[in-house]
Parts: sequence; C-alpha cells; structure tokens
Amino acid sequence: MSTPPLPGNLQTSSQAENQKGYQALDQAKRGVQRAQEDVKTTMQGLISAYGGQDGGAFQRLLADWSQQVDLITKNVGDMMQKLEETGVQQRSLQTQTTDTITSAGKSNSVFDTLTGK
Repeated sequence: MSTPPLPGNLQTSSQAENQKGYQALDQAKRGVQRAQEDVKTTMQGLISAYGGQDGGAFQRLLADWSQQVDLITKNVGDMMQKLEETGVQQRSLQTQTTDTITSAGKSNSVFDTLTGK
C-alpha cells in the first residue's frame, strides 16, 4: 500500500504513476509478444510433422490463438498511448499552473506599487 502524495505534489505523483503504468504495460506487451513468437516457432515444427484432420484443427486453433494475442497486444498498445497522452496533458497543465502562479506574483507587485509599498 502506497502512501498518499503530499498536497503540493499531486501532479508530479500522478505523472510518476502514469510512467509506472506505461512501463508495466510495455513489459507485459513484450512478454506476450515473446510468447507468441515462441508458439509460432513451435507451431511451425509441429505442423510439418502433424498431418490429417487433427493436424489441421490444431493449426486452426493456433491461428485463432495468435489472432487473439494480436488483439490483446493492440489493446495494450492503445492503453499505453492513452497513458502517454495523459502524461502530455498533465505536463501541460503543470506548466500552465506554474505560469499562472508566477503571473499572479507579478500582479501583486502592481498592487504594491499602487499602495506605496
């Protein structure tokens, strides 16, 4: 269980969590793709030695499985893209917030001049 971020550190923490999520998804995606390649390699060896109706059924089963793996890796890639887009939006918001705070600080100098400070 992680400790909640400090109040002034929410955006930075959220960015770090997005990065961790992205890295976890990337690692999972690469693992699934490695497994798919291993199965394809094994499948090629078995198909040449495995004939008849059962061989054809086995080949179709592995082809269907591979299509499902393709769908999974596509969806994981889409999730990674969304996390990346979220990170860009968070950084932009952080910059805008910092700029607004800096501007507000400059605005106070105008009030100080008007009030004779």
